[in-house]
Amino acid sequence: MKTDESPFYITRVECPVCKTINDFETIKMGAYNESGRDTDFCPTGREWRNQKYQAVNPLLYFMVTCSSCFYTREFNRKFREWKDDAAFKTYRQKVVRQRHLNELASEDSLLKRLGAALWPASYPGPTAINKLILGVYDELMLDQPSHFDVGRWYLRIGWLFREQGPGDTASPSPRALTMSRMSTALRELTGDIGRLSAKVGDIKQMIDSNPDTGASRPDDTDGPDRCHRAISGIIDHLEGITSGVESLQDRLNSKDGECHTASGTAETFGESTSYEAFLGELRTKWLLVPTNEWDALTLALDHYTKSFEEARDIPAGNAQIQLTYMIGELARRVGQYQTAQQYFNLAIRTGREWLHKMGDDPTKSALARHVVDLAVEQMHTIRETLAAAR
Repeated sequence: MKTDESPFYITRVECPVCKTINDFETIKMGAYNESGRDTDFCPTGREWRNQKYQAVNPLLYFMVTCSSCFYTREFNRKFREWKDDAAFKTYRQKVVRQRHLNELASEDSLLKRLGAALWPASYPGPTAINKLILGVYDELMLDQPSHFDVGRWYLRIGWLFREQGPGDTASPSPRALTMSRMSTALRELTGDIGRLSAKVGDIKQMIDSNPDTGASRPDDTDGPDRCHRAISGIIDHLEGITSGVESLQDRLNSKDGECHTASGTAETFGESTSYEAFLGELRTKWLLVPTNEWDALTLALDHYTKSFEEARDIPAGNAQIQLTYMIGELARRVGQYQTAQQYFNLAIRTGREWLHKMGDDPTKSALARHVVDLAVEQMHTIRETLAAAR
């Protein structure tokens, strides 16, 4: 392509959920070159042939969202040609359509909130993140989601946070690792409180529907009141715990912490005080919304691990070796060193076995050799980190 021409062309695709015809921008082959990759394969630099687009991150075009119903999918050949995919039309389309539209119709739907906050011209980074979260949400609606795809999408969310914010997950400080673990624990605690609150609500409804609840005998008029006071006290306690958890989570995500925030500035995002605040609001509705790089990488690690354990979608050879390495690298970045060492060792062993099997075939051995070298290097990094912490 010429250095001054547009790096995009238009692809027309019908939405498999609502049948809206959408015109999506697709990046032309050779529109940009990457100058390097981080140890989790995040691009460390890029050069667009048309310098006008130098500030554009290609991940803005990685996912596409229907302009009508907000159904979101990775914009690859498989999605572009979904009408020719008999398996998708037979086993997935009906379920996807029904569940997506049901979610969209619910009051204050997460799909609506995210879909209405896609502003690529004003907020390209947050828009790219929002589309990836939408894609994750749609995939996890399925009975058998692809954990490999979800892991890949969360990983890219982490990359986007990294490009927008300060910090260093490649060599995290002990304080940053502690904050990361606390953030994950608080997210899990929020989920536990939510489930507990739902059970308390069920008990309250049963008490309200039976006026004689708590009465030990017919003339015990104070028994029902004691039950109501007890349940009200439990609810007050839960609300107090929730408020405390939210306050601590806000503190961990504040700008003086080492976790990556969603944006390097405090500018407003729509009606929210910041993009970070917008994501925080969404996470009260769905705990799998990441609010920083640490969250995204932790969630990527979780789904990559599930994919590895299920052994679905991952062919033997280079893909399996790379997945094993990625689990190790993500575990290292979020401070799970024992897990990291386990998977790095596995990547080294299976990688060397694959290299022996492939012999001198460079087309099949180059990636495996690179991944094995990275795994060995990261094992040394972990040893140095643990030694320095003693």
